[in-house]
Amino acid sequence: MEAELVMHDAAHRAPVPPVEPPQVRAEPRITVLLVEDNDDIRGALAEWLELEGYHVVTAADGEEGLARLAEGIEPRAIVLDLMMPRMDGWTFLERLRADPRHSDLGVIVTSAMASPEPPEADTCLAKPFELGELRHALARIVSN
Repeated sequence: MEAELVMHDAAHRAPVPPVEPPQVRAEPRITVLLVEDNDDIRGALAEWLELEGYHVVTAADGEEGLARLAEGIEPRAIVLDLMMPRMDGWTFLERLRADPRHSDLGVIVTSAMASPEPPEADTCLAKPFELGELRHALARIVSN
């Protein structure tokens, strides 16, 4: 008889409205275009940038980097190696600055060679560089 009573009581309860999850608005992450031909460096930097909270789009050379921009990505900063096959960083920078849609993008050049900083770059980091240097340079660029 107890089982019948419990079932009877449960049948007369008002239905419980479904609980809706709280509305969480994710802040859009800042996109960084990483142009680096070395697979290991590109992978490690992309992973680190993601951990830092950035959305990372990668390219293996300047030609691929320009193709990513043509696809419509809208990075706030570019991390660019200078020495790459097919299209090097110098040529990439020249074409980037010639395009009014991308001429004002912040660019951080990374290079293992001892050469003058490209005037089109906002910052130049000599490889190997400290990740804190990259963090600081990116923070400066994306805060503008």
